[in-house]
Parts: sequence; C-alpha cells; structure tokens
Amino acid sequence: MSADLARLAAGVLLVPEGAPEPVAFAAEELGAYLGRMFGPSPVQRSVAGPGGAWLCLAPADAPVAVRALAVPAGAEWVVRPADDAAVVSGASPRALLAGVYGLLEAAGCRWAPRGTHEEHVPRPDTARRPVAALELRPAFARRAFAADLATWHYGVPERLAARLPSDVAFVDWMAKRGATGLLFIRHANDTQWVIPELVPELRRRGLDVEGGGHVLVELLPRSLFAAHPERFPLAPDGRRSDLGNVCAASAAALAVVRERAAAALAALPGATDFHLWGLDLPGGGWCACPSCARLSPADQALSVCNAVAETLGAGTRVLHLAYHDTLESPRAVRPHPRVWAEFAPRERCYAHPLEDPACATNAPYRRALDAHLTLFAGRVHVFEYYGDAILFGGCAVPLAEVVQRDLDYYARAGVRGVSCLVFGQYSLWAYGVNVEAFARGAVSPAAAASARGTHAAGFGRAAEPVARYLAALERVMAGVVTYGDVLLPPAEAERAAAVRAALAAARRQAPELRRLLAAAPVRLAAEEHLLDYTFAVLGALERWLAAADAEAREAALAALAGAVRHVRAAGLVGAGTWGLHDLEITHHFFAGALRARGAGQ
Repeated sequence: MSADLARLAAGVLLVPEGAPEPVAFAAEELGAYLGRMFGPSPVQRSVAGPGGAWLCLAPADAPVAVRALAVPAGAEWVVRPADDAAVVSGASPRALLAGVYGLLEAAGCRWAPRGTHEEHVPRPDTARRPVAALELRPAFARRAFAADLATWHYGVPERLAARLPSDVAFVDWMAKRGATGLLFIRHANDTQWVIPELVPELRRRGLDVEGGGHVLVELLPRSLFAAHPERFPLAPDGRRSDLGNVCAASAAALAVVRERAAAALAALPGATDFHLWGLDLPGGGWCACPSCARLSPADQALSVCNAVAETLGAGTRVLHLAYHDTLESPRAVRPHPRVWAEFAPRERCYAHPLEDPACATNAPYRRALDAHLTLFAGRVHVFEYYGDAILFGGCAVPLAEVVQRDLDYYARAGVRGVSCLVFGQYSLWAYGVNVEAFARGAVSPAAAASARGTHAAGFGRAAEPVARYLAALERVMAGVVTYGDVLLPPAEAERAAAVRAALAAARRQAPELRRLLAAAPVRLAAEEHLLDYTFAVLGALERWLAAADAEAREAALAALAGAVRHVRAAGLVGAGTWGLHDLEITHHFFAGALRARGAGQ
C-alpha cells in the first residue's frame, strides 16, 4: 500500500516529544489543512524517539518511520513516502515547516500574501492524494524580506493597528513561500529595533528576526558630540560634524559602537545577524581626518564592521553595506571572517537584468559585485529593490522577467543570500508580481517564471486578462526604470532628453493598457487607480523635463502632487498605510529636490 494523503488524514500525526514551537506549529498547520482538504484531521501523538525536526503521518498504531527521517547533506527539507506512511523532515524547525507547506502545495494548495482567505485549498476530488518524494536544495541559504521600521508609524497607534493584520498575513505567506526571515531596518529617527507585535508571528514559524540597518547614529549617540567631537567625522571643510557617521580612527568611538552593538543584538530576539550600515546618504557621511582620509568610505565602513564583529563573537554575522558611496569594494581593509557584504545596487537600471552586457548603466554594478565576491570569499548577500515604492515613485512596475534573470545570475555568481525591500500592502499592490517572483526565485530562480500567472490567479475570473496586462505593462515601464529614483529624473541634458522621450513613449501606451484592463470580466478598480496614478506621474515628470521657465516647472510639480489622489481613491485595502500616509511625504521630498535643481537653472 502506498502513502495516500486522504487515508493518512484519517490516521495519526506523530510529533517528536518536546518539539520546539515551530515544529508544533508545523504539526498544527499540517493537520488543519488536511482537515480542510479531506474532512478528517489526523490525531496528533507525541512520541519519544529520534530528535530533530520531523513529522510522520501514519496509520493508527504505526511506529515512526525512522529510516526516512534523515535529511541529506545540502538539502533543507525532504518529504518521503515510507510504505503506507509519509515523513516530512527539515534541517531546522523552520525548514520543517517549509517542507509541510511543500507537501501541501504538491497536493494542490496555493498560497496568497494577502491572507488565507485568498488561498486555494483543493477539495477531496481535486487534491493530489499520492505522496511523492520531494527534496529542497535552495539556490540561496538566506531568503529574506526587509522593511523600514518607520513605515509602521509605531508612534501612531491607529496607523499601526491598521497595518498589522496585513503584516501578519504576509509573515504567514513568507513561511509558506520558504522565506527565512524579516529584516527590520532602523533609521536615524527610529526609537526601536523591531515591531514587537510581529516577533511572536515570526518565532512561531521559525523565521529569523533580523535587525540593524542605518544604525551608526544610534550606536554612536549624537549626544556625545559636545563632549567628544573627536569621535565624529571630520568634514571636508575641516570641522567635526555630528551629522555623519563616525571617525573610524577613533578607538574611543569604536569602543562605544562595539558596546552598543552588543546591547542592540541582545535586544533582537534570537538574532544572529546584525546589519551595520552608515547613514542613508549618497555621500558625505564619512571622515576626512588625516588617519581616515587614506581610507575610502567603503574601507571606513568595513573597519567599523570588523571592530563590531570582534565584539559580537562566534555565531554572529555582521553585514557590511555596499551602497551609494560604499558600493565600490574596500581596497585597504580586509574583512573579518564573520563580516559579510550586503550588496545593494539601488541606482541600477531595472529595464535590464544586472548581467545584461548591453546595459552600460549596470556594468559598474556587475564589476562591484564581482569584486565583493572575491574580497569576501563568497560571503555576499544581495539586497534588492523589486518592491521599493520610493525608488519607483509608487508607480506600477512589474519586473517578473528581470527578477528571474537577476536571481539566476546571482546564484551562478556564488551569492549566498538575497533579500527584497517591501513597503507593506503597497508593495503587494504595485509590485505584487515582483514580490511573488522574488519569493519563488529565491528558492529556485526557474520557479520565478510562474510568478505572473500565480499573481494573476489571485484575480479569479480576471486572471488571464490581468496576466496579459501585466506582461504589457512590464514592457512599457522598462523604458522608464533606467536611472534610479523615478521621481528624480537625471539632470544631465542628454540623459534628461532620453528620459523625456521614454516617458512620452510610455504615456502613448496608456490607452492600450487601459483597454487590456477593461477586457477583464469584472471591473478592477484598484488596478485602474494605480494605472491612473502611474501615468499621471509620468506625465508630470515629462512636463517638468520640458518646462522652459519657473512657472512651467511649478505647474509640473503641482501636477505631480495631484497624482496622489488616484492612490487615495484605492483606500486602505489597496494602497495600505504607506499609500495613504507616506507617499505624499515622498512626493514632497522629491519635489523639493527638483525645485532646488530648477532654481539653479
């Protein structure tokens, strides 16, 4: 008799005695979904025996299929039929849970990032009942999502409360998609390291709670400047400033940073990674004193990470950020063995995969990645921006094909881990296909190919028209996402002219894209609002680039600000708290930068 899920659902679920929380949760999930699929749920039975992260579905009174429990070297999890029983084993409790979801997905379940109410759970007559042997050997060991702490508005209780339900749903989906953790990114104005309400949800699933971010200003408190200005960076004008990072040559400054980094890590529940980044500035935050001047910004940043790695000790990784003025590989400082590089190519061209030899914009990023892989002996993670609502100005930018090819390139290059920045519900709305492609592709790059269809399936009867619309929109927006921040077109005349032409070309496709949306059998109001916003933004930017005087530039900026009304029309369910509260702030920031640029013309 072979292992049959329907029969096993009416049997027992053997759980190792004293199982940790994620293993117990995996057992609950497996039982609950089998019950939804077949009616009966297996009776849980705690058994003494082999340790580890495993579950065994078996007929009543059957013993544990011990011979099937081992996880092969290099695999994260396995599902094995064992005569008339079935075993799920993981290299860790988190991996076991992922294996349970892998078994359920093989039976026909489909997951949804917006919550279980959008999942597909097959009926008894459509579920695939035979248990097949499955094994996961992921392309990347670390597969994380990342989010800025400030986007939770944790100081405004009603906004936090409005956002949290969608976050809990997203964390649940992360586990189902095989992610490994969530990075809470702290910035200069933040007052906490995590969102405490989400920590239990992450720990229940064995997902890593990652912390840190742009935290040097927290690790070297600005309050010390008055008494100890020598600990702070010397600006090019010859004066010490508390607006930058740290004087990397100051032993006293590094002692403070090390001590506070150790305290910060202790405040992160179960964390073993600490992301140690400088201020989120394009440049100018590092030290120009005689001792530091010989070091590049990347060398200074790495020297700080090395010092902290020495303090945090074995079992902890410190991640050095290659980003903006630290993008180039360090030249004078060698990384500590526990320091890893986090390569963040934010201003790259997203019209092309990073490895595309025809893209001149991406060539320096490829060289920088290669240099980091060499210097850090392969200890490199890539931080990607496929869900970055600030980078893309809130515009709809599907990138399924680029995501797939990027992740395939990163895996072949030897990158060990990947992460993707998201902005809550807004990223699921404007970049949902990218988020799906990243989650799938981080496990297996080839799997990202199905992301567009999976995302479109969430629209029910409108799935096929939505898939065609997304493919067309991806082609159109490829001409736009070539220069970094969408809301900040390049100033140089030749590049500005090329961008203006690309914006005009994209705008000419608006009627066809609207026709594709209208072909759906039901009205897709939220997608219409997002498309209206996108083209309102592109039109306003085109006007700004064409403006001949201050009055015309101000009119263009007014049109840009007015575009936000389309996002507000989608409400909380569509745009999330970021769309309702943060997008307008983003517009003000970029409008100020454009206004300042215009004043110099």
